[in-house]
Amino acid sequence: MIISARPYPNIGTLFSSDGHVDLTCYEFHSLGREALLYSLIKLGLKRGDRIIVPAYICDSTIKPLRSYGFDVVFIDIGEDLSLPVGNLKKIISNKQIKALLFVHYFGHTQEIDEVVSLCQEFGVKVVEDASHGFMSQFLRNKKSVKGDAEIFSMRKNLPIVDGGAMRINNGSYDMTKKNNRCVSITSDVKYLILRFLEKVVTEFGINIYGQFISNIKTTFRSQTNNDILNHNIEACEISWQLSKYLGDEEYLKGAQQKIVHNFNQLSQALQRVGFRLFFESVEDNVVPQVCVIYDDNGGLVDYLRLKGIGAWRWPDVEMPEEVTHNSSQYPNAVFFDKKLALIPVHQSIGDKQIKYMVQVLSRWQL
Repeated sequence: MIISARPYPNIGTLFSSDGHVDLTCYEFHSLGREALLYSLIKLGLKRGDRIIVPAYICDSTIKPLRSYGFDVVFIDIGEDLSLPVGNLKKIISNKQIKALLFVHYFGHTQEIDEVVSLCQEFGVKVVEDASHGFMSQFLRNKKSVKGDAEIFSMRKNLPIVDGGAMRINNGSYDMTKKNNRCVSITSDVKYLILRFLEKVVTEFGINIYGQFISNIKTTFRSQTNNDILNHNIEACEISWQLSKYLGDEEYLKGAQQKIVHNFNQLSQALQRVGFRLFFESVEDNVVPQVCVIYDDNGGLVDYLRLKGIGAWRWPDVEMPEEVTHNSSQYPNAVFFDKKLALIPVHQSIGDKQIKYMVQVLSRWQL
């Protein structure tokens, strides 16, 4: 059995009539990293300004910021994935910081009030990064957003090719007129065809997570990330597929419920067989991106992928070099990168797939 790391397109939704999800306060971009750069510019930051970024981050996320001219300052995260307020205050006090990127990891909304209060005291802008948590946070009331802006990367939760988005937490903010599409119709259709072919291939038992295919994907993504450094970023019109998913509130709510169900089933079963989970349960209104388990002895992700399960580490090969080369300065970020295995629980996974993953993981524990 092959279990995809990402959800598959939902044909019923793609050919249904639009719903009534309000998108008027959002501006869309091809990618989440573009939405991040755009939000910082809209918040008034200039080239040369310093931005605090958690050390546990993808390099592709911050590469456009550096290329634009921002000065990235890393801070190690706490053992609970939070930002240590004491260390944060020291950096803000000593380094003339203009903005902070606050990440809600793996779909779990973190407490941010104390961090926001500190930043407001020093005039530091806060961007909430909900790239992992579209399903948890996109549909929440705008008043619940504590930072100055919030960004999303919807392709981490939906079967789409685009999905970068942002909203400014300011009632007087003027939306930008959209003059172009985030992705071409050709790219939109090409993605749909490739995902359909992927599903057909995996139905025949071909493991797309084997080492050879994984190496090809890694090389391609690395080359793609190097190419995406557009500084003339403007808001754009979302793809046809994304408009369908965001226009179908029934699909979104059904996906949220299915993901939580999958997480609970997998989490409870894995705890019974002795795995340590980073999040053992989910709070109300939280939709996890993945099930996060500790890989205490190493090799778990490779084992799962060999068995056809699309597990992964994060950020893995995309960890910033400054962090990997200074493990003593950023011990928690380096630890999480090496010791957390991410298991898919998305909306395309059924009970049969959950059962298979439990069986495979149980054999690992023996």
